[in-house]
Amino acid sequence: MSKRPRIESHGDEPERPGGGHSLSKEPDMSKLPLIGRCTGRTPPQHLYLVVEDWERGYSIHRVGEDDFDPDPNAGLHARPADRPVVRVEAQHPHSWSFAAHGSKILAMLPPEYSPGIPVFDTETAGMTVWPSPQSRGDFGSKPWYISVGGRLLAFVYPFVEVLGPQPRPPTDRSWSWDSVEPPPPFVSSVVTGYAVHPDGRTVFVSVRDWRPDILDSRRSTFTFDMERLEWAHAGEWLLPFKGRAYYDRELDAWVGLCLHREGAGRVCCCDVPPAPPAGSCKTMPAWKLGRDVFFGAPDSALGHLSATLVYMGDSTFCMIEGGMPMDCDGDTRARVVKMTCFLLKFGKDGDLCATDHRAYASLSYEVAHERMDRTQNPVAFWM
Repeated sequence: MSKRPRIESHGDEPERPGGGHSLSKEPDMSKLPLIGRCTGRTPPQHLYLVVEDWERGYSIHRVGEDDFDPDPNAGLHARPADRPVVRVEAQHPHSWSFAAHGSKILAMLPPEYSPGIPVFDTETAGMTVWPSPQSRGDFGSKPWYISVGGRLLAFVYPFVEVLGPQPRPPTDRSWSWDSVEPPPPFVSSVVTGYAVHPDGRTVFVSVRDWRPDILDSRRSTFTFDMERLEWAHAGEWLLPFKGRAYYDRELDAWVGLCLHREGAGRVCCCDVPPAPPAGSCKTMPAWKLGRDVFFGAPDSALGHLSATLVYMGDSTFCMIEGGMPMDCDGDTRARVVKMTCFLLKFGKDGDLCATDHRAYASLSYEVAHERMDRTQNPVAFWM
């Protein structure tokens, strides 16, 4: 039996509701229980931000527990992102071409002269080069990457490729991407939301308007089995998430940013449907909208551009908001990344809400090139 209150069902369609010291300072021990609950492992985990502040590519900045502050005003005084842990050559303005796999961050769209995919290992702080997928350089459709069960899936229509575990040295084994055939009946750019099933092998993927030959808007969810490398149709419904959602064991639900305009700035949660071959889910799983609004308030000191939700473990999340300082003109290259770390719980009335125990951090930088895309979400990984 679930440990949480039952989520109210809204039918097939969601109801529209009404160096590593870049930010370092003296640690505040009062904030450690929130962030530290996620970093009790060895080695400790950090938040890694990928920003476009380098003319030849991107800088990767590491944010640790000492960089967060319990004072909400801490997010108003952004520290300059002047000490990245590493810089990676990659093409602009495609920050969504970065992927995470285990402890590694991959730049999937490197310069044409690169012999392969540049990879930064956050555990060793080392750089290496991995083999290129067939889809390298073919970004006519927005890519989609997901790491599950030791394998990395790259979907850049029409290519669907999987990279298996890296051979352990010393070895003479070749290592390359495997093509998945047949491809799904939709392009990668129409993916609205996705989540990994708790079984550790099944990915649920929702797509919208993927059949232009049909007058009515087609909203469907498919599954991909990372072991069998097979697609399957799950049902005619959409996950209520924008981008990636994460399974939290304590909440026993997927949690992600709300897809719908009426839920802008909020998170939502959704029941986890059974994975194949248990059967298809003909109706959308029950879901619930979070109570708290994390961005987009009229009195905000930040001109909101985009946002990303990152899961830090144990019901702890980080809302990462990208924007422009309100006192700058619209053509400015100035950017601010605001981070809000919070703990999600179900309240006594069953509402999904964040506790008052939160932590804040921010950093500022300038976009280093003219090819700015304000619609791209912040790129961040917890590892």
